[in-house]
Amino acid sequence: MIYGGDVSLSISEWTMANDIECSHLTASNSSFPRHTHDEYVISANLTGTEEIWLHGKTELVRGGDITIYNPSTVQSSLFGDEKVEFLSVHIPQALLRQVSVDHNLRSDHHAPVLTEGVLSNPALFSALCHYKRTLNDEDQEQNLLWLLGALLEEPAKEQEQSLRPITLALDFMREHLTRKIHLDTLAQISGLSKFHFVRLFRQHIGMPPLQYHMQLRLLEARNQLRKNNNALDVAIRLGFYDQSHFINTFRKMMGITPHLYSLSLHGTHSQAVIR
Repeated sequence: MIYGGDVSLSISEWTMANDIECSHLTASNSSFPRHTHDEYVISANLTGTEEIWLHGKTELVRGGDITIYNPSTVQSSLFGDEKVEFLSVHIPQALLRQVSVDHNLRSDHHAPVLTEGVLSNPALFSALCHYKRTLNDEDQEQNLLWLLGALLEEPAKEQEQSLRPITLALDFMREHLTRKIHLDTLAQISGLSKFHFVRLFRQHIGMPPLQYHMQLRLLEARNQLRKNNNALDVAIRLGFYDQSHFINTFRKMMGITPHLYSLSLHGTHSQAVIR
C-alpha cells in the first residue's frame, strides 16, 4: 500500500510471511490521501472508527468490520481523535489467482475481483486475526489456507473488461518504472488527446496519470527494499538520481523513510513511531 499526507502512526509490528506483508497499526488525527497498491489489501478494524473514500463515496469502518481493496483500487482514509487499531494483510495477485485455480474456484486464470469496501464478515475477521496471531506457528500453512478460503467465499465479481486506452497506458507505465514519463507520451500510447486521456484516466483510476505512475515506481521501490536491497541502489535503479528527492518522495507517499521501512522488515526493532 502507498501511504502519504498528514500521517501519524504507531507501528506495533510490520512483518512478512508467505509473501504476504502483515502490519498491526494504530492511528489517530491523521489521514491517508488517495493512494493505490498492487496487491489485495484486507484489513480488520479492531477498535475505533475510520472513514474511507472509495469509488466516490465515503463509508465508516467500525471495530469488528473488514475492509477489502482489489489491486490498483484508489482509496483514502481519515482518522479522527479516537484511536483506531487495525490489522492489515497485503496478498499478492499471483497467490490468490493460484489458489483460485488450484481449488477450482475459477475456470480461467484471471485474478479474482473481490467485493470491495466495508464488510461485516465475522468468519473473515476471525481468520485474519488468527493468521496474524499465529505467523510463527507450525500450522502456518493451514492458517493461511483458512484465511484465503474465508476471503474467497466473498462473492467475486466478474472482472470487467478494461478500457483499451487506459490498459495501454497502464501497461506502458509498468514497463517504464526506471524513469519519469511525460503526459504527451502516455496520451500518444493511449491513442487519445491529452485532454481526453487525462479525463478518462482520472474517471476510471481516481488520480492523475503521472501521480499514479510515481506511485507505481514507489511500489517497486518498496518491493526492492523488501528484498533487503540498499536504499541508495534502489533509488538509482529506479531513476531517482537525487537521493534526497527519493527519500522525501518515498516518505511523503509511504509515511516512512526508505531506511526505516527496510528496518521495520529486516531490522531488530519491533516498534516505531512515524510522525
